[in-house]
This record gives sequence, structure tokens and C-alpha cells, in this order.
Amino acid sequence: MAVPAGQFLMGSQDALAYPADGEGPVRTVHVAPFWIDACAVSNEQFARFAADTGYRTSAERIGWSFVFAGRLPDDFPPTRAVAAAPWWRQVEGADWRHRALDMT
Repeated sequence: MAVPAGQFLMGSQDALAYPADGEGPVRTVHVAPFWIDACAVSNEQFARFAADTGYRTSAERIGWSFVFAGRLPDDFPPTRAVAAAPWWRQVEGADWRHRALDMT
């Protein structure tokens, strides 16, 4: 489905919003037109897209991603966390191809 360009209000005024994560303040954002599927994309479909286009996610480019700590084993070594959201932990090598649980 084609989504036309437009503007919307993004962000929150909530006291718990985390500005460094883009959660606030409320601001007007312009979005270029884009295509979106009606359903989620599988890893297999995304793999075909990445192979066809050479696309690399930000996690692949920088070499790590934040992972929900509840998915990590209890003995996972301490890593950097998001200051206001310590349940997100930095995991080296984690990306869509490499699940954090496969790396322990």
C-alpha cells in the first residue's frame, strides 16, 4: 500500500517520555511517501530484500543492538543499558540475523 507524504505530531509530553529516544517533546514531523505491507514481514522475506538491495540495518552497520533484558539469560554479562530504560541492554553482534539468545 502506498502511503502519501504528510505531516504528523510525534512525541509525548508525558513526564516519563525519554527525549534522547525521540519520545518527546511533541513536534511536527514530515514523512516522505513510502510503501508498507499490510502484514508483518518474515525474516525470510527481509533476507530476500536485503540480498536484492544490499540494505544493512543500523545494528548491522554499528555492530550491536539494544535487546530486551527479559530475553537475556540471568547470567548474561553486564552491558550498557539505556539510562531511563534499563530493561534495554546493549548486546554486541545482535541484529536481525543474530538473535541475542543465540550468542550466549
